Amino acid sequence: MKKIISKCIFAGAALVASVSLACAQGKVSVAAISGYFAQGFGVSIVNGLNKAKTDFGIDLKLVDTGNRALDYEEQFANLAKDGKYDLIFVMGWELVDALQKASAAYPNQRFVFIDGVLDSDKMIYANFAEEQGSFIAGALAGMIENKGSAFDKIGDGKAIGFVGGRDIPVIRNFLGGYEQGSKYAAPDITVKPVFAGTFDDPAKGSELTQALYNEGADIVYNVAGPTGEGVMQASAAADKYSIGVDIDMCSTAPGNVLGSMLKRGDIAVYSLIKDEVEGHKVTPGTRTFDLASGGVELKVCDDIAPKIPEEVKAKLDEIKKGIVDGSIKVAKAK
Repeated sequence: MKKIISKCIFAGAALVASVSLACAQGKVSVAAISGYFAQGFGVSIVNGLNKAKTDFGIDLKLVDTGNRALDYEEQFANLAKDGKYDLIFVMGWELVDALQKASAAYPNQRFVFIDGVLDSDKMIYANFAEEQGSFIAGALAGMIENKGSAFDKIGDGKAIGFVGGRDIPVIRNFLGGYEQGSKYAAPDITVKPVFAGTFDDPAKGSELTQALYNEGADIVYNVAGPTGEGVMQASAAADKYSIGVDIDMCSTAPGNVLGSMLKRGDIAVYSLIKDEVEGHKVTPGTRTFDLASGGVELKVCDDIAPKIPEEVKAKLDEIKKGIVDGSIKVAKAK
């Protein structure tokens, strides 16, 4: 409690009108469970949790499930049975069955499922408008591909690729946005999508990406978790382009990564914890983090940005403004 008390004393001594956030309530306790905290999107989530711990003095417990599927239900029960945690954040579709059982067994426990919406109306969902960020990624890929051989490493196949992990709704959302964006900016471009069927096989990701390059695609969007490591490696090996996802992946294959569609898990978890600390109890329902809120964005790699034609940059800025003001509608996957 030292951190909270010191903030409260400071606020009073300085006669500040608004009391610090940490003073609003007693100490908030948070747990988070996943098998992916050391990779990609999971790193972003951990960054947000740690920032909340620093800023608000919350109690925080991280649970790495590993790949022990038989233990998932037990791990959830260990977290929920004592009612110790105000919020339990959950990341990973492989945990859904265990999560739903735990939610039913511990109805007073508030679970936050990150990156998707399930059938239950008893949970909190931190969802992302990945279709919006992917729309911009598709627009960039489409316009660059449309340049053909006038742009370094681009052929005349007029095709771009997509490697997804598992064929699940959230990945379909990425694909749908990517397709819509490419067609909006470059109607003649073909999108070639494939699914690896797994998020844990970089060799498969590399194999599928190389096949897409062989079929004439010059740019491949990686939406495959650890499988996507192979996508980035293949882009370097083939000297073609890739687009990263979730976190800044520009350094994974310098010169071969156009950009990354950032999905800001850190902003999502921090925002929910901030509400809880302020006394605005987070209740069941869906919170969507979109382009306007900074929940998704496209980062063009610093080494590529100088090569992007000005008219392409201007078109991307126009598209971003259109999505934010609603004049460009991006549909979710059906």
